[in-house]
Amino acid sequence: MKLSETRENSGFMFSAIIASLLLLAGEVFAQNVAGPYTTTAEAQVRNGPGNDYAVIATIPNNTKVNVVGKEGRWLRIESKRGRQPGYIDEQFVRPLSTSTAKASGSRSTMAGAYTTTTTVNLRAGPGTQHKVLRKIPRGVKINVVRAEGDWLRVESKSGNPPGYVHKNYARRLP
Repeated sequence: MKLSETRENSGFMFSAIIASLLLLAGEVFAQNVAGPYTTTAEAQVRNGPGNDYAVIATIPNNTKVNVVGKEGRWLRIESKRGRQPGYIDEQFVRPLSTSTAKASGSRSTMAGAYTTTTTVNLRAGPGTQHKVLRKIPRGVKINVVRAEGDWLRVESKSGNPPGYVHKNYARRLP
């Protein structure tokens, strides 16, 4: 083997090693950004990583989102409910800290069967600023999956859209 071939092979091997390290670093970095985040303001979800892409949804402030990757300053999010994935500018979200994640884990103790204590508004988000999806009459059994502050996240077992009711208008069933 000639010296020039050895140098070419060495250069190729060096390039392959660098490329592998960059891929590995990218995977480690992606693992570091992946996880639960919460919006810090109303955030537009775009179908690509940039302002030139179309807005496909708007997520309210203080909403939990699932980040699965990052491209530049854009975080790729995926829905747990089968909605179209998209991108959010990182300036509009913050990662949930370990203590916050643990605290929301303790909220799962709120999950279970409840009944409404009066006619109650089922809202699109956890707060009175969110639109009313429908009214649930008094005495209706509801399926609570978690609490967000004073609001209970209700998910239907029969396919109706999920929503939120204030905890003062629901009582846990034994």
